[in-house]
Amino acid sequence: MNKESTITQGQLFFLIIKFEIGVDILSLPYQMHLSSKGGGWISVIIGGILIQLIILICWLLLRRFPSSSIYQILTRITGSWMGKILTVAYIMYYLFMGTSVLVGAYDVINRWMLQKTPRWAILALILFSSIYLVRENLRTIARVLVLISFLILPMMLLISYGIKQSNPLYLLPLTEAGWLHIIGGSRETLMAMFGFEFILVVFPMVKGKSKGKLKSLLLANGVVVLLYGFTILTCTSVFSPQQLDLMPEPVIYLLRSIPLGTMDRVDFIFLPIWLISIFGSISGYYYAASYGLGYLFKQENHKQAVPFVVFVSCIIACIPQKREDFELVGTIANNSAYFFLIALPLLLLILSHIFNKKEEPGT
Repeated sequence: MNKESTITQGQLFFLIIKFEIGVDILSLPYQMHLSSKGGGWISVIIGGILIQLIILICWLLLRRFPSSSIYQILTRITGSWMGKILTVAYIMYYLFMGTSVLVGAYDVINRWMLQKTPRWAILALILFSSIYLVRENLRTIARVLVLISFLILPMMLLISYGIKQSNPLYLLPLTEAGWLHIIGGSRETLMAMFGFEFILVVFPMVKGKSKGKLKSLLLANGVVVLLYGFTILTCTSVFSPQQLDLMPEPVIYLLRSIPLGTMDRVDFIFLPIWLISIFGSISGYYYAASYGLGYLFKQENHKQAVPFVVFVSCIIACIPQKREDFELVGTIANNSAYFFLIALPLLLLILSHIFNKKEEPGT
């Protein structure tokens, strides 16, 4: 394999953190409040444990084919024709997930910062940058995204300023919503933490042994659980339950209430940093979709497929007109993840054992 197409386990660690922290960090405290009340942080822990189990299932599948991506594994297990059909399905999944993040980012920026800016201008800013980055080799992409991942630190630092205004009594009683709702609230955490699916494509391109790759994945997911839990605890302790009922994006309201020197709108510092971070997530999904197209059409690399992926994503992103439509796009993308990240990998893993499909050493 070309050395320029490989990344280290350390880079994988930062990439997974970057991909799992996306648009939902702004609204997750609100979603947790609706379902779990003061026990939202417990829902995050439960959801984090479930994500660890899903990662383990994907890893068990990938470990049997250490030099193959999910696209190649599909063909090896299901055959040529079914493999191509499922390959197209995965390409569409990655494309739609990237578009979902794009639409969500546009919705937030349009409502909170650039109300009068045309949609095409905001989308063009993100999409042209994506084309420029995604056409590069994986190592270059990883280096840029690792740098972007460090922007999570100032984001969390700004959120932490809210601790000064916190009232822990707002968290009580922790089990007010009941354990059934708290456990059910973990579903929102699952949807917020999707992003680790990047490993299905780049697993063979990560240096080191399979166990080392698994450690990087589990550790990265654990860090994200802590960051999400901290964000939810902060927002839930700063705002009363009555206030949270009216705040679809509590993080932004929290930042607007923080006095920071002469800055009246701290969210104007946070949102541009957040948007750069979101750009990294979109680029990751576009790379996965472009790589799949390159494999499907037996191209030498993914570069020629990138403009097509970005163009289709732009067309889809221009369709929603109301906020309800934006939310629908996100709902469809997140629900489809249950099939592509849980059901199908588990089925492939079972079939690989039943039919003794496994990559032979040295192949």
